[in-house]
Amino acid sequence: MKGSDKEFRVNKQFLKFKNKNVLLTLKNNEETRGKLISIDNYLNTVLQTEEGLQFIKGTKIAFIAME
Repeated sequence: MKGSDKEFRVNKQFLKFKNKNVLLTLKNNEETRGKLISIDNYLNTVLQTEEGLQFIKGTKIAFIAME
């Protein structure tokens, strides 16, 4: 596995949102609020919401904003 032994790194701009309260607006115009627990380079996210942990696939997200 040449070249794949590099450590996987998430974009630094995405990491600014980690452990912050965010507003996710989805492509179907739904909004979800919560604390961003995890994010990857595909914008797949895990949020801590009032209902518990919620996984949101990155292809469903229109934008992310800090609250």
